[in-house]
Amino acid sequence: MKSSLLFGSLWGSGSGSLFLLCSSLASPSWPWPSLTSISLIMWNALYTAEKVIIRWTLLTEACYFGVQFLVVTATLAETGLVSLGILLLLASRLLFVAISVYYYYQVGRKPKKV
Repeated sequence: MKSSLLFGSLWGSGSGSLFLLCSSLASPSWPWPSLTSISLIMWNALYTAEKVIIRWTLLTEACYFGVQFLVVTATLAETGLVSLGILLLLASRLLFVAISVYYYYQVGRKPKKV
């Protein structure tokens, strides 16, 4: 299923700036392979107690959401379409990056001695 058909079915009639943003020709079909890879990495990280693996998983997640933010921002710059839905999408991506980076640094900290 093409991403434009998926987003058209999820977001309504196929009109509006969000539909045009997600169905542009410059928009590759990148979500499915990358989401599968990241979900496998995160699933395997649930069963480990090693801080290094958990930190790399959090860094992978932060990079993924950062790239998503950059792609959506670049597409917005090209098309000039801005709506509340797209702004919420960008805000959620930034929030996910911030949370992932915060936990990345918290996991890497040495525990305080009491």
